Amino acid sequence: MKGSLAAVAVVVWGMSAPTTSAQQGVSPVTLTDIRGMRFCEFLLIFDDHIDIYNTSNADGCPEDKWMAMDTDSIAANHGAGAAQLNGPHFWAMDQQTLGLGETRTFGGIRAGYAATLPLAALGSGKGADPYSPYVSAKLQTMVFRAGEPIYQLVGPDGGVYVLNAYGEEVTDGDPANLAEQLSPADGWQFQVSVPEEDLTIEGTSDTPVDMVGDDMHQYYTRME
Repeated sequence: MKGSLAAVAVVVWGMSAPTTSAQQGVSPVTLTDIRGMRFCEFLLIFDDHIDIYNTSNADGCPEDKWMAMDTDSIAANHGAGAAQLNGPHFWAMDQQTLGLGETRTFGGIRAGYAATLPLAALGSGKGADPYSPYVSAKLQTMVFRAGEPIYQLVGPDGGVYVLNAYGEEVTDGDPANLAEQLSPADGWQFQVSVPEEDLTIEGTSDTPVDMVGDDMHQYYTRME
């Protein structure tokens, strides 16, 4: 299954998960000039947790290799009960720092460890409920450059959330087209703005951030 969750490396629910060996060796990695960068994720599903691997700091997500992926083989090769493919997605920021760990190879594509989630986070396979804010606690610093468009959801309380990454379903690969594609819940609206200064949004395990998903399962982080 492809595209079952939207950018899991971005979306970490405020739920406790077992500590796994994959979490060892995680360190901050800064990625630059990534606006529009294509990436994919691999989900290794075990009895009590899910390990997430992200291609952003490795091989990207070559279409030919991605389309040839065999999830049964991936699961068997990595000792998991099952595997899922997530993507492709495209980063909406210009720079970010996130925690990444060991690199593994999946069907010829290298990807770095990004997160461990409790099994319950898989839910229906589509992530958080649309337009229902939640808390995310993980290392991630996003930078949106001055003069570049940012794509936002505005909530009923006036809170503004900035798009982290978008999927291949976005018309012409332009997130501005979400204005026609989304069906926001009552009290929510989509907008595009251009900041006059760099915008930085930072979260850690000690300083969680508020997030929300849209009805296309793309995720946004709240501005302070």
